[in-house]
Amino acid sequence: MDKIVIPLKIILLIVFFSFYHTQLLISAEMWHPDKKRAPYPGEEYLNIQDGSILVWIPGGDFLMGSDNNDMDEKPQHKVSIQGFWFGKFEITNKQYLSYLKVNDETFPPYLDSQNMSNAMQPITAIKYNEAIKYVEWANLRLPTEAEWEYVASAGKHFLYATSNGAKDKQLANCWGKNGNDTWLEMTAPVGSFPENPYGIFDLACNVWEWTSSLYHSYPYSQRDGREDIETKYQRVMRGGSWQFPIEYARTTHRHHFAMHLRYDFVGIRVAKSSIPWK
Repeated sequence: MDKIVIPLKIILLIVFFSFYHTQLLISAEMWHPDKKRAPYPGEEYLNIQDGSILVWIPGGDFLMGSDNNDMDEKPQHKVSIQGFWFGKFEITNKQYLSYLKVNDETFPPYLDSQNMSNAMQPITAIKYNEAIKYVEWANLRLPTEAEWEYVASAGKHFLYATSNGAKDKQLANCWGKNGNDTWLEMTAPVGSFPENPYGIFDLACNVWEWTSSLYHSYPYSQRDGREDIETKYQRVMRGGSWQFPIEYARTTHRHHFAMHLRYDFVGIRVAKSSIPWK
């Protein structure tokens, strides 16, 4: 039998269409306005502009803050959250580099570091103002600190922002090395630890995550000016980082920093309000 030789062009076309078909299948499983229905809890949405995958978080009421910890977490109070989209992962180096290619912005210091330049590590050392520019370019936004805590508590009053609410170094890349946390002096690639009940990864440690909220006292209200993006004051960060002990990953803990200064340990988690589908 004569040997069949397949031209390289045909092979490349087969590979291309196999990849394209796979992408269509992936897209078909995600929510899109063309589905002409509201998203289901936990359903995913692909943001084409920057490649972020967001998860639909159903709205509800929860108790925000704590009467048993730091003073700025008091008083514990009820907050109502509208359904919204929340980033499944922290924004990666790969995503931020793609953004820099089309935007004349400052190159963050860690992007050329040997330990911190892996494509799937989260971008870090991002100023708040830089985070705002990124999310506006991506047609997204930062989560409010109320939204962030709502997701981290996972509808189960989790004390820590890990996959099951436990204070467990096996479940997050916090300071030091232990068990599943094999990263020292560096961030872990996103998705290295189990997701929480909402399907969200890495809320505990790895990098702090900017929220849109000004650092004001409680009770939280979205209508009291703390969500004004123009006001120049310190903004809240949540979740802890690889350079902090796991205690900082409490769901109610509030960290804060100036908008215009660079903080080495903070990155970006995106969010998006509901999308019209009718």
